[in-house]
Amino acid sequence: MGLASIASAAAGYLVIWFVPRVLNKADNAEFLAFWSALFLLFGILGGLQTEIIRHVSAGGVEPGRRHAPAKDDKTLPLFVVVAGIAGCVALLLVLSSILWGPSVLGPNWVVLVLVLAIACMAFSVHAALAGVLSGRAHWGKFSTLVASESCFRLVLVLAVGLVAGSTIGFAAAAAAGAFAWVLVSVFSPQLRAAFRHPLDVPVREFVRKVGHASVSTTASATLVVGFPILYRITTPADIYLASAPLLLAILLTRAPLMVPLGTFQNVAIAHFVRHRSRGLAALQPIALAVGGVAVVGAAAAYFLGPWLMLLLFGAEYHVAPWVLAGLTVAAAVLALLTLTGGMCVALNRHHVSSTGWVVASAVSLLVLVLPLNADVRAVVSLLVGPLIGVLIHTLSLSRSQAVAASS
Repeated sequence: MGLASIASAAAGYLVIWFVPRVLNKADNAEFLAFWSALFLLFGILGGLQTEIIRHVSAGGVEPGRRHAPAKDDKTLPLFVVVAGIAGCVALLLVLSSILWGPSVLGPNWVVLVLVLAIACMAFSVHAALAGVLSGRAHWGKFSTLVASESCFRLVLVLAVGLVAGSTIGFAAAAAAGAFAWVLVSVFSPQLRAAFRHPLDVPVREFVRKVGHASVSTTASATLVVGFPILYRITTPADIYLASAPLLLAILLTRAPLMVPLGTFQNVAIAHFVRHRSRGLAALQPIALAVGGVAVVGAAAAYFLGPWLMLLLFGAEYHVAPWVLAGLTVAAAVLALLTLTGGMCVALNRHHVSSTGWVVASAVSLLVLVLPLNADVRAVVSLLVGPLIGVLIHTLSLSRSQAVAASS
């Protein structure tokens, strides 16, 4: 599973390395806004995967609870409900796009919204399949599904770039990666069998739980992958179209921490569960490791980062050393927020985890509307928002620990 996560991350970074070699800086900024919107949408749909994992792992019934027989609910295939949810989300996306499409996706917003809606339908199936495979502990097939989605996207993007690269072409290729499950299912009986998994809880209850799970995944995805959207809606168009170097720097400075963390976050949560009696002390060694990587990474970003940006993307992609160092520290704070949020989940404080992420996103957005230099706004926003989220998580956990100790 670790190799699949690494392959998935590598494919994603190869895409953002390749596209600037075909598009000019302004068009690349447009593509990065779509890329951010696409993965924000995928992050929101992650709530569907989370709930399906829980549902399949528990056999569809909460521990200590039995549902009354309900013929319609018992015989309804899970993927019929998934298709209904996906259709509703896609329809909401299209109907609401008049409010956000022009400001987020630019002049081609009508076409790009339709691409997002189609990707929503496709990725909902991907997320549901991944949830069923995870719930059944079919980790080999799960890894194949995850890796194939990113690698299929990379192949399509490369093909578009070699034929006739354009913002819309690259966007369509990036979205089409969500259809990789079609190819994988041809060669996988286990994947085809997953389509027949029944939904053995009431539909209304399942949809409600998916909604709750999506609140948390939306809040975290907004900061982790949705920042270019926040930056775009708070930045004048002419400044945003020149901001591709900054947006790429944000993506690249996060890689050393967020890619490994994405792979091993479940391990960290299991660690917190095993050592729940230690409270925040269980977080200390991991937090120190993140801090050490941040210090070394910030120094490397300051001295080597500008040279690497020019080497990878060309002379148009110069970023100041202090910006790269600041973004690296901000990535470390975001990693800490991910860890403290995971610790809250491990200790059954889901609402605290969601609150920390929501407040962090709101603070980051507020900082972005301040009348500051574009680079300063981005760095301070990415530092202060997650830091406030970390404080909310740790203060709540500390208070709970104190109450438990006194009782």
